Amino acid sequence: MNPLNLIVIGNGHYASGQTPLAGVSETDKDTGVFLPAAMQLRKEGLVGQIGLAARDGDKAAATRTRFSKLAEQFAWDDQLTVFPHIGEFKETAYADALRDMPKPCVALIAVPDSLHEEVMIECARQKVPFLVVKPALTNLESFYRVLREVDEHQVFGMVDYHKVFDQMNVLLMRDYRAGRYGRIYHAHSLMTQRRDMLTVYEYWLRRDKTMNVNHYLGSHYAHLVGFITGAEPFEVRATSQKGIAAQRFGEDVADLIEMQIGWRLSDGAEFISYHVSGWSDPPETESMTYQSLQFLSERGHVDSDQQDRGFRTVLDGVGSRTPNPYFFNLAPGVSGELDLSDQYGYRSVKAFVGAAGRVLDGEMRYDALDHVLPTLRDSERVTAVLSAADLSLAHGSEVIGIARRGAAYILQPPRV
Repeated sequence: MNPLNLIVIGNGHYASGQTPLAGVSETDKDTGVFLPAAMQLRKEGLVGQIGLAARDGDKAAATRTRFSKLAEQFAWDDQLTVFPHIGEFKETAYADALRDMPKPCVALIAVPDSLHEEVMIECARQKVPFLVVKPALTNLESFYRVLREVDEHQVFGMVDYHKVFDQMNVLLMRDYRAGRYGRIYHAHSLMTQRRDMLTVYEYWLRRDKTMNVNHYLGSHYAHLVGFITGAEPFEVRATSQKGIAAQRFGEDVADLIEMQIGWRLSDGAEFISYHVSGWSDPPETESMTYQSLQFLSERGHVDSDQQDRGFRTVLDGVGSRTPNPYFFNLAPGVSGELDLSDQYGYRSVKAFVGAAGRVLDGEMRYDALDHVLPTLRDSERVTAVLSAADLSLAHGSEVIGIARRGAAYILQPPRV
């Protein structure tokens, strides 16, 4: 495959590690994911020029300086074109980058959820394949608007549901699809993070009243259950718990959201999944993320502890920590070379670049990998689920029905 030029759109936590916590408190993404992944892919010959498109040219330039130091450590080419120019502030710098970056070009989108729609539509119109952080979209109207643009311009779009690439989930998916578990009766997930994330997202939580932890964390496993089983959601009920976040922001922000989803399999059988997501764990918790997934099936139990990966440290002045060494760990291997091949955060980006390259080279259609990879079209189910959960919360946790009408989902709100 010829190298693709690449634009990272966004300059925050997931793109480059920039947060208000820098130098104060560690997170699991202090160097970001998208920008270091892009630089490693350039080292491997899959990526050519790299651009960084943000709103603030000065901050983008500071990121370029910071990554020049990392580049020395990992033998990366540190050339990085920033948009807008130093001294400029431009909300739509990403549009300039998409226009000016030499083609063939792809985009990695890591901006707040409320901006996803406009950025993905611009990518589609510029015929630039994109990978967007999850959730791609949180309401069905926006989803179908973007999907129409993607189909019209025949652009490959993928969502960074990186848990699909976690070896634990790959094994789970393989065994389920091979029939080893039998019919699914119930699924349950837990995903909560330290309240440091409230600091990371504070600016946007104050600006975007629709943003919630179910979008940010609950979408992970809700997507995974649908992706593994191929089931269709038919109803959702959501509840929330408030305390730390509401006190801190003086806003109606939930600490914890629980979501119950009714699923229907292709043979008509139904099962329930239950998902707990939160972002107000104490800062002293030993893991950045508590995360687990369980299936109950006609042939038994499947328990996947995705928090405790068997590695723990207890250090003076730090306390007990259980890091996840398999998500995105920038550490040289035994040979001294950086090897990210077993890191599922990196594998997601590499899978996208590889697939986008095949589409741009004309080797396959833009929609050939729908329901094979976590493409934009594949995220239709989880978009319907998140939209229904928001509606449920707005209606006092009533059950919201989801129905298929032709090629689209529609929500069935409770009768008032």
